[in-house]
Amino acid sequence: MERMIAIIMMLLNRRRMSAQQLASHFEVSLRTIYRDLEAINAAGIPIVAFPGSSGGYEIMENFTIDRQYLSLEELVTVIAALKGVQSTAEDQQIALLLEKIKTLVPVKESESGTRTAYPIVYDFNPWGSTQESMRKVNLLREAVERRQRVSFLYTKPQGDAGERTIEPVTLVLKGYVWYVYGYCLWRQSYRFFRLSRIADLCALPESFEGHDNPVEKLTWLEEWDRADEVSLVMEFSASAHVRVRDMFSPEQIEPMQNGSLLVRASLPNDEWLHGMLLSFGDALAVIAPESIRDRIRETAKKMLSRYES
Repeated sequence: MERMIAIIMMLLNRRRMSAQQLASHFEVSLRTIYRDLEAINAAGIPIVAFPGSSGGYEIMENFTIDRQYLSLEELVTVIAALKGVQSTAEDQQIALLLEKIKTLVPVKESESGTRTAYPIVYDFNPWGSTQESMRKVNLLREAVERRQRVSFLYTKPQGDAGERTIEPVTLVLKGYVWYVYGYCLWRQSYRFFRLSRIADLCALPESFEGHDNPVEKLTWLEEWDRADEVSLVMEFSASAHVRVRDMFSPEQIEPMQNGSLLVRASLPNDEWLHGMLLSFGDALAVIAPESIRDRIRETAKKMLSRYES
């Protein structure tokens, strides 16, 4: 039944497909496809066969599904968002849902020259995403659905690593970073784990009962591991103005008469902050606090000694 529904959606979206194309897509025999097409026709959905090299099967023209409560613009927005989600993981459910929703958009309207088919493009795929990161996402998604425990080697921000076994509750794409949220058997509590710090990930044959911990009720900011924030006053040279305006909001930036930019901002006081500040090189001078100035000064001395030697 699921395959026949998918065939209907594909024919509504792509107009005409050969039996061989359908058989290859669903990895079944031609006989199975012919049987499915006959059943669909018998159910009242008119399928027409066209002979020849460009022939195939399509659903009779003017046969569509009623859009009901959603406008064309709303449907297009949903399709664009689903395409963005689909770019992050190979999810057949999302692919099938896309096929279904596309049938609700009339072909003539969506291809009209008077409007853009997708005025907004959403791409949630993180920069630098690799096949390995996609593999982790798919493996963890399946573990969440099957309620399987997973084990992996996890490296903390400080550099030390350790084995972890968790009962995964959900995957989270926050910003451009993937996390898995689950119950850590070692810590005996719920934790977030960043996928880029996970190695040797594997699903275990052990299953677990569902957790009474609805994802919708998670207080993300309280649950998230965040370092203490520090109030910074920084002066950036004019050469760094593009990066500065990308990183900070306009109300945090004060242009100076000499062309430099004075920035006041509160940021997490962790390793990321230190690396970010050093990435500006001599285009940045931290004015306050003194503790950050001292740390950058000591790092710069150590860097200089490496090159002098």
